[in-house]
Amino acid sequence: MNKKNFESLIKSLNEGGKILRGEVKPSREFQVQVSELSADKRKGFALCVKSSEPELLIPSKVYRAIYSSSDLIGVTDEAGEAAIYPSDCFIKLEFPSEVENVLGHLQKAA
Repeated sequence: MNKKNFESLIKSLNEGGKILRGEVKPSREFQVQVSELSADKRKGFALCVKSSEPELLIPSKVYRAIYSSSDLIGVTDEAGEAAIYPSDCFIKLEFPSEVENVLGHLQKAA
């Protein structure tokens, strides 16, 4: 990172701190409405169907998933990091609860 970008970053962080402490008003504000999903609809499994980063997200692999109402899916990627991907990278899978329990145990053991 060059010196100019670093100084700009420090300036932004200082301004953000002032906003969080209530010392200044933000230059702009926006609100996002998020609908609540029931717990049983939020978690499940998804099959990866495409990936621009195959070292992090493997096509044809089943992932434990957390669904959002904003068309995004959260998974733990191959680096072991929690990551969010567009839902068009996956196909949502629905199994009987017994199958989901077995898959959950298998993924924890891996």
